[in-house]
Amino acid sequence: MGNGNDTVFRFSSDGVDLEFAGSESFVEKQLARFQKFLRGSVGLTEAAPEPAAAAAAPAPTTEPLETFYANRPVREGRGAIQDRILLFIYYLQKVQGKREVAGEDILWCFQKLGIETPKNLHNALGILKRKIGHLQEGSKRGLYGLSPEGEHYIEGRFRSR
Repeated sequence: MGNGNDTVFRFSSDGVDLEFAGSESFVEKQLARFQKFLRGSVGLTEAAPEPAAAAAAPAPTTEPLETFYANRPVREGRGAIQDRILLFIYYLQKVQGKREVAGEDILWCFQKLGIETPKNLHNALGILKRKIGHLQEGSKRGLYGLSPEGEHYIEGRFRSR
């Protein structure tokens, strides 16, 4: 280590910090070993496929956010920010497979698409959860998911073209 050719991987989540440094193959082996933990900590859980099904199944493809959003035009004016937030949560959960979504995930969507971020995302999430009922709390403070009503709203309002 220290020769300038080391590969470094750092990960921090909920008070757990991981760092692997060494040759590329060493770091890849460590990532493979900790893959289940890393996926679980970012909300990605996968059922283990049966061996025969895994060999025959094509690799899953994820629709890019840009395409997903372009196919579901959001109204302008009153309610547009709430619709965007719900649509982004729907994308993160249904397309990307995240179990729960944090505010940073939602902000990432706004930034990735070059859309102005909400001035008070926390307030908007609270309204969507408490007053409108389209969100439900996640397993930890600051994590959200679509409620059944929110999912129904998005699927009815934004049918894919």
